[in-house]
Amino acid sequence: MNDKQLANEIYRIIEPLWNKMPNTIYNVRVVIPKYGDKVNIFFEWNKVGKSTTSRPIKSYPAKYQPMMNDVIDILKSEHKLNVVVYN
Repeated sequence: MNDKQLANEIYRIIEPLWNKMPNTIYNVRVVIPKYGDKVNIFFEWNKVGKSTTSRPIKSYPAKYQPMMNDVIDILKSEHKLNVVVYN
């Protein structure tokens, strides 16, 4: 699986959750642990002034970790998502 396919897979999972409600902030959180063995993807949203709701989307094995920066760039540029990376 290449980085374009991986980005499209993540977007297909997120798209039904993204309701585009007014006054709502949507984020994709990518957690890349320094010593862990999985890359975790979360979809988060919150109404302005309310707490954030987070939903786990998918976990990928460590072999996908080197291509995650390219996947994040694709999600930002082609799909116009706000992506936050945690290490």
